[in-house]
This record gives sequence, C-alpha cells and structure tokens, in this order.
Amino acid sequence: MKEVQLIAKLADLQETDYHNTLVLHALIDLLVAKGLLTHDELTAKVKELDSQLSFQLDTMVKLSDAISSRQTRIEPLL
Repeated sequence: MKEVQLIAKLADLQETDYHNTLVLHALIDLLVAKGLLTHDELTAKVKELDSQLSFQLDTMVKLSDAISSRQTRIEPLL
C-alpha cells in the first residue's frame, strides 16, 4: 500500500513540475517578446545562480564533513 502511495505522490510531483515548467516558459516567452529580457541575459543569470548555488552546496558539504570528522575524534573525558 505504501508503494502505491509513493508512486501517486511521485506522479503528483511530476505533474506539478510539468505545470511549473509551462508557466516558466510562458513567462520567459512573454518577457522576451516585450523586450524586457534577452536570451543572453537569461542564460547569464542562470549561470550566475547555478554557480552561487553550487558554491553554497559545496560549502555546506565541506562544513558537514568537518563537523562529522570532529565528532568522531572527540574522546570522552572520563
């Protein structure tokens, strides 16, 4: 029964992702058509955000690894 619920949830997420993608494409098309945004500007912003998010994720992983390694080296006082 849990597998069926999990599959249903995944299907719901896929449908939501599809609809969000449609809305995003429609907004981009409208902004480009109105001259408020160019493809190059959008591409540059995507690369900028991807770089920032990748850096943040890498930093979080490194911090998590550092914390984990410190916790394993802590010895009891008694």
